[in-house]
Amino acid sequence: MFLTFYFSNFLFALPVEKVLEIKKSCDITPVPKAPPHVEGIINLRGEIITAIHLGKILSISYDEEKNDVYHIIMKSKEESVSLIVEDIGDVINLEENDLEPVPEHLEGIDTKYVKNICKLSDRLLILLDVDMLEK
Repeated sequence: MFLTFYFSNFLFALPVEKVLEIKKSCDITPVPKAPPHVEGIINLRGEIITAIHLGKILSISYDEEKNDVYHIIMKSKEESVSLIVEDIGDVINLEENDLEPVPEHLEGIDTKYVKNICKLSDRLLILLDVDMLEK
């Protein structure tokens, strides 16, 4: 099962077992000298969590003025992280044979963070590589 979510014109997915919770817009504290894709940190019930901007890490163009975002809190090998996305979709079930390898060129996205793709009836679903996002 996969949680789907949107950023720009793309539909993405993560395995639901990696998702701890979803939060609507949180206060982000900037971190000096952090990599460009790290928006800062959020305080989630006393736990400090790194907030990663999906658009920046995947090199996707986006509306910088958009403040109405969601945080997908993911469990990671070392620490929990927040993935900043524009909108939340549905939870869907995909079979192994639905998944296809990543094409060499996926226009508008840095494919090193993509694990698989899935052709849905109306659009392309991009499955993110959680291990790569955590690095």
